[in-house]
Amino acid sequence: MAFSAANCFAESIFSIMNHEIKSNSSRSWMQTVADTQLPITVIHGQYPGPVLTLTAGIHGDEFPAIFALQKLRQAIHPDRLHGTLVIVHLANLEGFHGRRVALSPVDEKNLNRIFPGHVDGTLTEQVAYFMTHQIISKTDYLIDIHSGSWNETLLPHVYSPVMNKHALDKKTLAFAKSLGVPHIVLYDERPHDPEHSISYPNTAQTRGKPALTLEVGQLGQSEEQDIEQIYQASMRAMRYLAMYDLGQQDNPDAISSHVALYRKLVDVQSPFTGIFRPYTQVGEQVKQGQAIGQVSDYFGNVMTTLYAPVTGTVLMQKQTPPIRKGESTTDIAISH
Repeated sequence: MAFSAANCFAESIFSIMNHEIKSNSSRSWMQTVADTQLPITVIHGQYPGPVLTLTAGIHGDEFPAIFALQKLRQAIHPDRLHGTLVIVHLANLEGFHGRRVALSPVDEKNLNRIFPGHVDGTLTEQVAYFMTHQIISKTDYLIDIHSGSWNETLLPHVYSPVMNKHALDKKTLAFAKSLGVPHIVLYDERPHDPEHSISYPNTAQTRGKPALTLEVGQLGQSEEQDIEQIYQASMRAMRYLAMYDLGQQDNPDAISSHVALYRKLVDVQSPFTGIFRPYTQVGEQVKQGQAIGQVSDYFGNVMTTLYAPVTGTVLMQKQTPPIRKGESTTDIAISH
C-alpha cells in the first residue's frame, strides 16, 4: 500500500499562486503582490509528506534568516524530500531596501501587526492578505524567522503560541522543542479571532496550524553563527516532521536535552525620552527590584533608574542609547 501511495504521489502536482510544481522538482520566482514582489521557492518532494513554510524578512531589517534560507534552498534535494517545502525568502522587500526597523516605508505599517490583511488595503495590508490566503492556506506547519534590529540584543528563543486548545497547543510545543533552541516562550497574548489575528504565525494558529516564531540574531547583523543556527533549526524541524532523508554529512547537531519554558514576558518601559544605558545583558538572571538600567538627559543627568519588576531571564534588551518615553528597554521572561 505504501509503495502504491508513493507511486501516486510521484505524479502529484503542488499548485500555489498559479504555479504548478511537479513532484521531485523545485521552482523559484519573484511573486508580484500589488506593487511589490516576494521571492519564493517551492521544493516539491518525491514522496508524500506535510507542507512546511519557512519565512524570512517579515521585518526587512532582520537579516540572518534571509541567508539561512538561501543556504537551505541549495541544500534540500527534492528526490530526498517527503512533502513540500515553501520558502518565502523576503516578505517585506520595501522595508528591506528602505533599511527600516519593522515598518514599510510605503505606508509606515508593520507587516507582523496587520494580519489577516485586506485585499484592497495599503501595500502592507495587501501583502498580509496574500500571505494569509496564498501561503498559510497551503501550509501544514509554519516558522516565521526573526532577529534583533540594529538597536536590540536578544537571547535566541522560540515563541510557541498558546491558543488554549489542548491538541493544537501540544502539537505546537512539540514542534517548538524540535528546533533545538533551549529557550521557549509559551506566548498566549495574541487574539483567537481569525479575522483579527494580528501577526503572521498567529494567523496560522487561528486556522488550526502549528506556527512558531524563531528569534536568532541581533543588532541588525548577519553573523555566520546566527545563520548556521537558523539553518540547523530548520533542518531539525524537517527531521522532526519526517520530511527529509538526512545523510551523515547534513545531520543537524544533537538537540540539547534542557529546554527552559517561559510563561510570560514583562517589558520594562522608559518613563522619559533620553539616553538609555543598560546594566544587564541578555541571558542574565535578574531578581525583582534589581537595577537593570538608567535613563539620563542629553547633558548626562540621570532622570531615572530602572528596576526589574519581576524575577526572570533577560530575553531582549535595547543596546543603543536612544530611548523614547513608553518604549521598552528590557524584556524579562518569567519561568513556567
